[in-house]
Amino acid sequence: MFKKIAVAFDESPEAGRAFHSALNLAKFSSAELHLITVLESFPAYMSYVAALAPEVPVLLKHEKRNFYTDLQGKARAEADRAGVSVIQEIAEGDVAAELLRVIEAIKPDLLVVGLCHNQGAAGRLMGGTAHYIAVHAKCNLLGVH
Repeated sequence: MFKKIAVAFDESPEAGRAFHSALNLAKFSSAELHLITVLESFPAYMSYVAALAPEVPVLLKHEKRNFYTDLQGKARAEADRAGVSVIQEIAEGDVAAELLRVIEAIKPDLLVVGLCHNQGAAGRLMGGTAHYIAVHAKCNLLGVH
């Protein structure tokens, strides 16, 4: 059975469902659970903001990190109540690339990701992040609706 389960985790409803599925699997199989959150880089137009107010991007980055640290802390508390060991991972950069980098480093038996119910025509055409991860991940993948 799975001994190390990773879950792509953010504030989205899809990630919440993925977390709860991963938590249940980890509890059932006595696995270690890794919460992986990727802080996306700011869009290119943020350089204009930085030119006018250099402290704004730094402040926003700090607030974003604090938000996700707090979000992971709440998930950790829920996992603690369930008796599941949690390791928190926060990376920065492109979501798909960083998620793949982190799972390559921690080598989970399973990666759990939330699937969007309505990603629109562009997402279906391009495949989306979950599809990219499914194609490139070197571990089992569970997509949760």
